[in-house]
Amino acid sequence: MKKLDLRTLFLTFALVATSAAAQAVQPAKETVGLRRTIEYLASDKLEGRRTGSKGANLAADYVEAQFKAAGLKPGVNGKAYKQEFPYVTHVEIGPANTFSATRGTSDLKMTDLEISPVGFSPNGKVGDAPLVFAGFGITAKDQKYDDYSRNGARLDVKGKVVVAFDGNQANDDPHSPFRRFDLRTKASIAKENGAAGLIVISREKNFADERLRKLSFDQTLGTAAVPTFVISRKGAVALLGLDAAGLDKLEADAIKGGGDVAATSTLSFNVDLVQKTVPAYNIIGVLQGNDPKLKDEAIVIGAHYDHLGRGGSGSLAPNSTEIHHGADDNASGTAAIIEMARNFAHLGKNARTLVFISFSGEEEGLYGSNWYVNHPTFPIAQTVAMINLDMVGRLNEGKLTIGGMGTASEWKALVEKYSKDHAGKPLFHLQLNDDGFGPSDHSSFYGKKIPVLFFFTGTHADYHKPSDTAEKINYDGEYEIVRFVERIVNALDANATRPTYEVAKSAPVARTAFNVSLGTVPNYAETSDGLHLDAVRDNSPAAKAGVKGGDIVIKLAGKEVRNISDYMFALGEMKAGETYEIVVRRGSETLTLKIVPVHAGGR
Repeated sequence: MKKLDLRTLFLTFALVATSAAAQAVQPAKETVGLRRTIEYLASDKLEGRRTGSKGANLAADYVEAQFKAAGLKPGVNGKAYKQEFPYVTHVEIGPANTFSATRGTSDLKMTDLEISPVGFSPNGKVGDAPLVFAGFGITAKDQKYDDYSRNGARLDVKGKVVVAFDGNQANDDPHSPFRRFDLRTKASIAKENGAAGLIVISREKNFADERLRKLSFDQTLGTAAVPTFVISRKGAVALLGLDAAGLDKLEADAIKGGGDVAATSTLSFNVDLVQKTVPAYNIIGVLQGNDPKLKDEAIVIGAHYDHLGRGGSGSLAPNSTEIHHGADDNASGTAAIIEMARNFAHLGKNARTLVFISFSGEEEGLYGSNWYVNHPTFPIAQTVAMINLDMVGRLNEGKLTIGGMGTASEWKALVEKYSKDHAGKPLFHLQLNDDGFGPSDHSSFYGKKIPVLFFFTGTHADYHKPSDTAEKINYDGEYEIVRFVERIVNALDANATRPTYEVAKSAPVARTAFNVSLGTVPNYAETSDGLHLDAVRDNSPAAKAGVKGGDIVIKLAGKEVRNISDYMFALGEMKAGETYEIVVRRGSETLTLKIVPVHAGGR
């Protein structure tokens, strides 16, 4: 499941519990297939299944082989099981990348500078730009704090390169009001002040340990607003004309809101970073329907198979490079849909067509499912429901969460009926959530107005850590969940009437570093032409303003929006209850609308 952090601000949901009597799940014996799949997918051989990696491709091959062995037909044009989509794995420094600096009349040696563009820097060229020091590079109007103001006067940074310390003056205190000022936000502030570039001074004594120089790339947030670099402390000493003690004093002064240096250096650079794109794959298998009419309708049953590789972005094990096995997240869901594919294919009685999809790219922003709903192999209009299983391997005390309950009027009766045994006793302690959006692949389908159900056994201490391993799976519990979901699919399939799509009540947005919410559901694919919206929550500020799913936000609160990073920067400057302009592109039209944010926790 995609991590619930700032990057997934717009896709988070809170669980709304409804009570049902708990009953211990009876141990099941037929768990061999589940165990075999989970143990393989979570093995060291697959190295955590990071999208685009060798391990992920091995996982894709495995799922394809299982679908084929079960008797499913290829879901891509009837010829292939793999649906390919592009995925950026990393960036590399290109041949045209250059950097030079002059202090006074002397050229500085590159060996002394130790400087590197960060992996999410945009490409760009600047010649002979002066340097300006700006503390930590932060402007926080709500805190009446501004590093771009000195002694009541604004710093002139137009066309210049800003130099600032990495981090913030609160030493990354998680409760600090400055915690939202990450490097992308600092780059946006620099751009807003007219700067041509930004250099941050590393906090690491040993530059080899600096995470920012590793050229990692996060597709979710996109590129920074201006060319952005990280420089070693040794390099900063050379660039600013200080000694080591002078740099330490400058940092101490910056922490107190002061600090100044008469930098005489000028810079010329050409940032040339090349994104390395590899193919990633959704695996699609189809079980053709048997009813002459209903076979033209489909039920999608899905689960993502990717995970976090050896950590990095999304990991909750800081700085770990160990294999993140992802047994529960989401080898468990993948094993479940393979088991269901075998069972339904063996029976061969389904009226509607069943489309089984194992998605990739979920952890980075629902890329695989988003690609599918925009490049469907079965018509979206004829897709009557989507069933998603994500983290279903840790059933504890019978607790099972089902999301999407408010997306079809039939769901509540269906779930209530089939969550009981023949004697009418509940099989699970259910926690029911109405919202159709959430941090997993069903959200992509709900954004296309398809009723969804999402099955989830909850987070745990091993979530997004290397310790999420196969021996911790409750196989008997997962077997019972598979049988339960099969009963729901059978009932849904047998009903000649498709489920009735409903606009679900939105769950409160989880607490974040932002004070306001607009109710948009972004597309997390990396772009530079604006923030593409998959959907808009019902009755939200965005909906009331007239914003629609499919719109492209190009300006918000007076700030240019190229991607989600720019959007989040603008959002951080907004206040609840005040009116702002939001400019969107809708087809060939450009619309300027009025929007009034609400406090985060509203819709």
